[in-house]
Amino acid sequence: MRTNLLKKFAAAALAAVMAFGVYAGLASDTVNADIAANATVINCNSGVNVREYPTNQSRNLGTISLNQRIQVTGSTMASSTDTSDLSTWYSINYMSNGEVRSGYVAAYYVRMDPSGTGPSDGAFESAIANFPESYKPYLRDMHNAHPSWQFVPVYTGYDWNSAIGVETRPGGSLISNSCNGSWKSKADYAYNSATNTYTVVDASTWVNASPEIVAFYMDPRNSLNETAVFQFLDLRYTADNSIPSAHVQGILPGTFLNTSAPNQNGDVISYCDIFADAGNIADINPIFLAAHCIQECSKGGSNSSRGTTGFYNLFNIGAYSNVIDATVGGLNFAQNGTSDPGFNSAYLIPWNTPGKAIVGGALWMRDNYIWAGQQTLYFMRFNFNPESSRNKGYHQYMTATASVYTEAARMQTAYIRSGLYDSGQVFLIPVYDNMPGTAVQLPPNEIAAPSSGNWVGRDGIETFLIYMYRSTLQRDPDPVGINYWYNNIQGGMSGEDCAYGFVFSQEMTNRNLTNDQYVRILYNAFLGRECDPTGYDYWMNRLASGASRLDVYHGFSRSQEFAALCNNAGFSPY
Repeated sequence: MRTNLLKKFAAAALAAVMAFGVYAGLASDTVNADIAANATVINCNSGVNVREYPTNQSRNLGTISLNQRIQVTGSTMASSTDTSDLSTWYSINYMSNGEVRSGYVAAYYVRMDPSGTGPSDGAFESAIANFPESYKPYLRDMHNAHPSWQFVPVYTGYDWNSAIGVETRPGGSLISNSCNGSWKSKADYAYNSATNTYTVVDASTWVNASPEIVAFYMDPRNSLNETAVFQFLDLRYTADNSIPSAHVQGILPGTFLNTSAPNQNGDVISYCDIFADAGNIADINPIFLAAHCIQECSKGGSNSSRGTTGFYNLFNIGAYSNVIDATVGGLNFAQNGTSDPGFNSAYLIPWNTPGKAIVGGALWMRDNYIWAGQQTLYFMRFNFNPESSRNKGYHQYMTATASVYTEAARMQTAYIRSGLYDSGQVFLIPVYDNMPGTAVQLPPNEIAAPSSGNWVGRDGIETFLIYMYRSTLQRDPDPVGINYWYNNIQGGMSGEDCAYGFVFSQEMTNRNLTNDQYVRILYNAFLGRECDPTGYDYWMNRLASGASRLDVYHGFSRSQEFAALCNNAGFSPY
C-alpha cells in the first residue's frame, strides 16, 4: 500500500482510504463556508470535471476551471472502472456559487502547494543539499511518501531566460489552437492581430506556444509531484536495475499488447518478453518502452501496430502529424529506412514483425536519445542536459509543450501496475542558472472575443460541440441537441463516440454525401483544415478500393490532431 503526499491534510476519511484501501463516496455536499486552498487546477484547456468517485465513469458533479484554487483533502488510487489511465485521484473541496462542494479529481489536473514538512531526515537533507532551496519543499514531500526514491540535481549551466528564448523560437514549442489565448504566442511570426488568427505550424491545429506556458511546463518545480515526476526518471537500463518481463506484463492488460507476436527473430513470444528483450539489447528501461508504445499507438492499437501494410512502427519513429493518417511516414520508414544500408542493418529495418519494430526502435532511441545525453522524458522534450552533444533546445523528440507531462502520467501508471512503484527510482532533475525564486505560475486566462455566430461556447466541451455541428452538419446547434451531447460528454462519453454520433447521424445520412464530400467534411471536422492533395488521394483511393466509410472515419478519429482537440477541450478522446 503506497503512502501519499498529503499527510498534512489527512482526516478521518483519508485515514480510511489509507488503512483499508477503499474510498468513501463523496456526495456533492454544500456548505456555506470557505476552504483552505492548497492546490491549483492545471493542465486542462478551460476546466476539469469533478467526479462523485475516483473514476472517469462516475457521475459528474460539476466543473472547476483552469487556475481555480481548491482544497485537496486526500489521495487514493483510481477505481477499477476508470478508463483514463490516470492512477492517482484527489478528494477535494472547491467553491461553487459561494458554497463548498466536494468530489474527486484526477491528480493529473492538480498542482499541490508544497508543504515541505515531515519527519526530520538528516541523511535525506544531505542528499538534496545541492538543490536550490526552492526545490526542497517539493522533494521533502515526495521523500516522505516514497523514501526509496532518489533525486539527483542536473545543473544545465544554461541561463533560464535564454532557455525560454530558445524554446519559443518559431516552431520550437507548440500548443493546440484550441487552448486559451494566453497559452498561444502573440509574437509577430505567430499571430495576426488584424484577423485575430494564429499561424498554424503543424498538422492543422498546432500553433506557437507563449513564453509564459513554455516556462510553466519547463520549470521542473511544477512537476515535482507523484504524477509528473516520472518525466525525470533515468531511462538508462543496466544489469543493476534489471526489470523482469513479469513486471512489464503488469501494464499490458487492457491493451493490444496483452498477447503474443513474432519477435526480431520470428519466434512468437509474449509482448512482455519482447519488451524485456529490447530493454536488455538496447539498455533502455523496458517499462518505458511498453508505456511509450501504448502512448504512440493507443491501448487499442493503430495502423502503426496492426501490420496492415506488412510493416510495423510501434514507436512512430519517422511519423509526422502533417502526414495524413499520422502513420504513413512512419510506415514508410519502417519499410525503407534510409538510403544507408548500414543504418538499416543496425536498426533491423525493414520492420516486418512487431519484434523488429520494438527492438530496432529501441536501438534507435538508445543511439539518438537515451544514451546520448537525453536520458529522461524531460530531456527528450527540453534538451538542456550538458551531457548532450546536440545544440541546446534542439534535437527534441516532440514539440508539443505539455506532452512530457502527459507521458509522465502514463509512466507513473505503468510503474504502479508493474508493482515497482517504490523500487528505488532515480530522478534526474534539471536546474537552470538565474531561475525565478519560486515556481512559475500559469498565465492568467485570456477571455476570448465573441465569435461571429450566435453561439459562443461556455467551456471547452461546448466549444467542441459547436465546432462539430458546424463542420459536420454545417449549421449552428439547436438547444436541445447541444444539451444532449453536452450532458453525455460530462457523463463520460468519449470524443470519438460523440463524433460518431454526428458523422453517422440520420441528418448526415439524408444528405447522400459523395465520397469527395465525405472526405472533405472529415478533414474539417477532425483535422480542422482543408484537404491536402496527398492525403485526399490516399483516402479517396482507400474508398475506391473497398474500404468502408467507417474505416475512413476511424483513420481520422484516431489521429493525433483529434485526440489533442478533445484533450484540450477537457475530456477524453477515447
